[in-house]
Amino acid sequence: MVTITATRSSVWIPSAVLSERVEDDIHVLLWQVRGCTDLMVEGQSYELTAGTARWIPAGLRHGFTVREDSVVVPLFFPRELIATTVQESTTVTVGHDLHSLLLAHMVSSSSQIRPAVNITRQVLALIEQSPIASESLPMPTGAQARRVAEALRFNPGDTRCVAELAASVHVSERTLERAFVAETGSTLREWRIRNRVEAAAVLLRSGAAVDAVAHRVGYTHVNAFRRVFKEHFGVTPTAYRRRYG
Repeated sequence: MVTITATRSSVWIPSAVLSERVEDDIHVLLWQVRGCTDLMVEGQSYELTAGTARWIPAGLRHGFTVREDSVVVPLFFPRELIATTVQESTTVTVGHDLHSLLLAHMVSSSSQIRPAVNITRQVLALIEQSPIASESLPMPTGAQARRVAEALRFNPGDTRCVAELAASVHVSERTLERAFVAETGSTLREWRIRNRVEAAAVLLRSGAAVDAVAHRVGYTHVNAFRRVFKEHFGVTPTAYRRRYG
């Protein structure tokens, strides 16, 4: 078997230009994997460098030039399925965790390797760079229960069952449940529901569509989300969005 090793001098990637356009129904994330890209968003110029990415919300005019020996990867997020608080074009650093999630998102979007877990929710959480849950939500004080609560605040749509959450912090289900009741005054199920609906309220105030919000916070059926949201806030998600969005 002959092994061929490519050296840097033997690799040539030509430059590429994408003319200005507007994606009305798709959010775009431009991930700079190598080299640099000169980007224009709504008349403002930016330089994307390796290890960064630029979030471009749907409806913003943009175009770019990928420089020679550079690689940029566009990732697409349908507007009707995505609820996020990021309403402006934003540059983010692609650290180890986001790098892995973006690769997983690419694979699930372009192949039959599709994990049951929704990767997009975690991608959005890292792009937003802060939990979308209410600061008034009581947090557990014990190490294991707090780690679970922080994971659920990071991703309100986390679908792991109690057994899986307990296993992630190496305690029993009973120990985890008792800690939540003792340290927050709520069962884990009650705490999780409140976390979801309060995160949903933040997203609705940002103008996101009700169906997309339900999906983001972990509800497969929108009607179930509507019922739980109304029980907590006294109004439907649609009415809440109309009033505060």
